[in-house]
Order: sequence, then C-alpha cells, then structure tokens
Amino acid sequence: MTEKDELIAAYKSYMKVRMYPRAVLCAEEVYKRDKADGRFVMRDFREKMIYEIQTGGKNECMDVSRRSYMFTAPYSFDDFMIAMEWNRSPKSRFWLPRRKILEGRFGICTAIESFMEEERGRKLTMSTPPGAGKSTLIKFLMSFIMGKWPDSKNMYISYSDGMVKMMMDAVLDMTSGDEYNFQEIFPGLGKPEKSLEYNTIGYRPKGDAQTFNMCSIGGSITGRTRADKFQISDDLVKNAEVARSPERLNTLYDDYTDTISTRQIGDEVKEIMLGTIWSIYDPISREKAKYEGLPGYHFIALPVCDEEGHSNFAYDCPDNYTDEKIAQIREKLDPVTFSCLYLQRGIQKEGMPFTAEQLTWYDGVLPDGEPDNVFAFCDVAFGGGDSLSMPIAYQYGRDIFVHDVVFNRKDKSITVPIVAHRLASCHVRKVRFEANVGGQSYADEVSEKIKEIPYACNVTSKKAPNTMSKLSKIEQFQQNIREIHFRRDKGRGREYDLFINELQTFSFTQKNLHDDAADSLAGLCDMAINGVVKIQVLGVRPF
Repeated sequence: MTEKDELIAAYKSYMKVRMYPRAVLCAEEVYKRDKADGRFVMRDFREKMIYEIQTGGKNECMDVSRRSYMFTAPYSFDDFMIAMEWNRSPKSRFWLPRRKILEGRFGICTAIESFMEEERGRKLTMSTPPGAGKSTLIKFLMSFIMGKWPDSKNMYISYSDGMVKMMMDAVLDMTSGDEYNFQEIFPGLGKPEKSLEYNTIGYRPKGDAQTFNMCSIGGSITGRTRADKFQISDDLVKNAEVARSPERLNTLYDDYTDTISTRQIGDEVKEIMLGTIWSIYDPISREKAKYEGLPGYHFIALPVCDEEGHSNFAYDCPDNYTDEKIAQIREKLDPVTFSCLYLQRGIQKEGMPFTAEQLTWYDGVLPDGEPDNVFAFCDVAFGGGDSLSMPIAYQYGRDIFVHDVVFNRKDKSITVPIVAHRLASCHVRKVRFEANVGGQSYADEVSEKIKEIPYACNVTSKKAPNTMSKLSKIEQFQQNIREIHFRRDKGRGREYDLFINELQTFSFTQKNLHDDAADSLAGLCDMAINGVVKIQVLGVRPF
C-alpha cells in the first residue's frame, strides 16, 4: 500500500468515528501528493460537513470546513472565491449565489483553471449577457493570479480609463481589505503596491512592469505595460454607439491586435477575453472567426436563456434574469440586438432580407369573409436542433396572411398529432410536406392522423430540387416572403414568436444557426405561385 493509500484509509477511519479535524489533515496530505485524488477526498469531506451542519451536527464542522477551503484556495479558483468570501454575509457574497449556474451548469471555473494549466493554451474567450457578473469574476481572477503568481507580469485592458481605475480599486480592496480573506489564503505577501501614475498594482520591484499593468484600449501605454503570463481584457466595446459602426469596431480590433498584443513578452502569454457579443465585428467575434477549432483556443458563449426561453441565469439573488424579465427584454429589442447581446450570437444586419422594416405586418385580424384558400407548407424535422416549421396561410385574392404556425423542435411522436390537429383547427385545405430526408413517411403519418380526427385535407409531398440549394430557393422567393402579411399582435403565441425571430435573423452573407423559418416560407411561396388553386372541401371523409 502506498503512502497515499494509507492516508486515504486513515481519512476514512477518522470520518467513521467523526474525528473531523484529523480527517481534514489526512485530506490535505492526499491533496499535496495527488491533486486529482485530493479533490475527490476534499469533495467527499465537504459534502459530509454540509450534511452535519444542516442536521445540527457539531460546531467544529464549520471550522474544519473553512480550513479545507483555505487550504485548497491557492490551487483552485473555485475554492479561492468561496474562501475569499467566507466571512462576508450571505447577501453580500458574489460567488455562492451564482456558483450553481456559472460553475454547476456552465463549468466556468473548471474551464478557466484548465486553460491556465493547459500547456498549449493560447486564448480563452467568454461572452455573457449584460449584468451576468463577468466583471466581478475578473476581479476575483486577477486577485487569484496576484496571489498565485506574484512575480509574474500581467495585463488588464478595458474600454476606458474609468473602468481601469474602478478595477484597480476593487482588486486592491480584495487583496488588502478585511472583508476578504486574501491575506490568510496567501500569507506572507502583504498588501500590494499601487501606482496611479502607471496604473499598476502588484508585488514586483518598483521601476519594472508590475504583477498587473492596466490600461484602456485607446489610452496611453507606458513601457512598463508588459505581460509574460496572462493578458486579460474586459468589455472592449464601450457602448451601442461603437457597436453599431463596423468601421469603429474595425479600428478597435486593430488597436487590440496591433498595440496591445505587442506588449507581450515571449510566446507563452495566455489571453483571456471576457465581454458581451455586439456584432460579428466585435473583438471576440473576430477572434472566434479567426481561431475557432485550432488547438489551444477556446470560445465559451453563455446565452441568457435556452431555446424555450427559460433563463440560464436564475441566480439565488435579486440580481438575476427571470423568464418574465427575459420575455420583456425580447419584446423591447429587435431580434438582431437580442441575438447579439443576450443570446451571444453575433449578427450583422447587412445581408439580412427579412428585418422588421422589410416585412409586411397586420394586427392579427383577418379580412372579412371566407378566404379564397387556406394552405400550409411543412418543412419536416425530427429533433436534433432543427425545428419543424409549418406556416399556415389564408389567401384573400392576391394577399396572403400567415395566421398561424407550427414551429417545434420535439420529435415526431409529439409533432405529428400537433400538425394534424392544427391543420384541422385552421381548416387547411391543402398541405405540402417537403419529402426529402423522411418527409414522405412523415406526411403519411400525418395523413393517417387526420383521418382519425376526422378531417378532409389534401396532403401531398414533394422533394426539393437537387439542382437548387436552400439559400438559392430562399433568395428566389425573398420578395414574395416580404409581401406576406405576418401577425404583429401579442396573441400570436410563443411558436409564432420563435418563428418570426428566426426569420428576422436569417442572413445571406453569414452562417445561419437555423434557417427553417425562411426555408418553409420559400416552400409556401412556391405553392402559392406554382400550383395552389382554390380547393373546395366537399365534406368530412366517412372513414
């Protein structure tokens, strides 16, 4: 049995008899010898302490739990933040109320630690919605770096001198003040030196680059502004005015690459970029387009909500995003802005043919009288991220109104009955399914389900021509799509909202995450122009 195995056995023995002070000493010794096994033992120990504390166990459980975090804090960024805030009131803490999301769901600390230890690591970017806590996370990260590598030279860059000053004050408070436990975690370092003249803070000798050398993207950079280990940038895009100008964003990116990057010493500097996506021209989007997929480059984007609109940032504190708040934000913003700022998907309006200004709208009330025709086109999907998209059109003379849609990512066991019943409830007379990739069998299943209702509907399927790409088909019918009347009333439903949002963010010049809405409308226009005639429904089938 190795010495590590003996320590683990001793740890287990002490835990059985509740000798927790001795158990934590064994856990620490395991951690010193093997970080992987040590983390496992520490996790087991802390879970037991939580149970003891919650069930009214010994008072010493809180003390030994605190000791375990203070011991691992210099090695683990996650544990460092917990240890730093141990003495703060629960309402004042930043990390624990957000940890369940940022680490538990997204693994942010794990990703940052892995990148910092990665031999070939070169760049890590993380984009989040506004107000998700990324700037405070940077404050902790800078404090962690200062304690762990006090002799290193690092840079922090932001969009303004004011932001730089605020960050300097925050890091100084974290590393020097009594509210945080930095001095206990890294004993012997003392308080860092701060220079307002050179915008530096750290533990290195005076007259040289400091542990952290800080500057704004457009400000003056002194000869002491150098980095040999980490370069951290935070929100380089100042505001929406800058973000709306591709020219200003290009200048900003040139400043970043030509000026800031030249301050690195050697080829081993790791870059960490945090911010919010503004467009395809912002620095993070440009870096992603340039380096994504290469070894050592990592790009993390955290959207404000999932595809169903449920919040990804339901923190255990007032400063969070609820589903209702997200819905209100989405309603106020155009889909492009919401996609960039809140879904972290960079989009530029150039090449976008179906923006709100280009589409035709109505208030949700159809013209008087019976429609000349009611027809639908269904672009089939079987799950896996794509949406089944079926716009339902009411035709009055030459005017077409898309009054309802089915827009659903569930598998066919869910969507087949939804499609069949929607066709019946909307009195659709003819529906065409795109027959490619299983569309024919899907149409057959819907046809059988319609018979069970029962309802009379002409169900057909047609393969998309192999000689025409999807983009070409959408481009061919783009003007016809713009002339369709789309609902703008609040009663149109969530699927209609998602359908319109996807349509309005479709682009001919950028890679589309999804294009099901635009593709199904092109199919609908093809039906209207090439073959849909008024169909008289004779009655319900007797079978």
